[in-house]
Amino acid sequence: MVACLFIHGFTGTPAEVKPFADYVRAHTDWDVLTPTLPGHDRLTYLRNVTYKDWIVFLESILTQLLKEDEQVYLVGFSMGGLLAGFLARHHPEVKKLVLLSTAVSYLEWNQLLNDSRQMLIEARSDRLRNSSMFQRYFKKFNEVPFSSTLQFKKMVDLARPVFEHIEIPTFIAQGLKDPIVPAKKSVAYLDEKIAGPKEFFLMENAGHVICHDKEAILLFERMLTFLERN
Repeated sequence: MVACLFIHGFTGTPAEVKPFADYVRAHTDWDVLTPTLPGHDRLTYLRNVTYKDWIVFLESILTQLLKEDEQVYLVGFSMGGLLAGFLARHHPEVKKLVLLSTAVSYLEWNQLLNDSRQMLIEARSDRLRNSSMFQRYFKKFNEVPFSSTLQFKKMVDLARPVFEHIEIPTFIAQGLKDPIVPAKKSVAYLDEKIAGPKEFFLMENAGHVICHDKEAILLFERMLTFLERN
């Protein structure tokens, strides 16, 4: 049996990776898991959680999968990519790794500034309540405890060095209009550091949450082909 563990991002939910998880379920008989990281049921709960809790939680799931399944693959989105890389580094039994918008670098401030300006324009037009920019950044920032942002930074600092030790086949997908992760910088880092075989899929017009992009079906096809390849 093959198992595929999907890991969502910081302040996110399994909904971020659900379209691809559903695609895998529809096209395979694999065991597909999309757990919610500790503290992410509700953002205010994050103040009681550290990056170590995320690691321990996933370690327990992965350890069980490695006992039960012949092949185990990891798919990580944003911070989930950092966690997936960390797990793959310390569990060489993992066979393949998929990294989606992986936050080895994060927060492109120029883009955030542009988004802030866009939010002000929308606010003047009385559309602030439905503003995608407001929903994406400012509203969420008010809900996330500052201590949790520090935990995210610690996770980045812990995980970045592990990619030098990744030797398993790795699929790297990145939207080139990502407002959170500096796309070219992130891709260049992973390309330089990962020693094993790598496959890239760059989406020219996609943002951060690439599994929900309008052209995501092409991404899903390529990723599943990668995972099924012997």
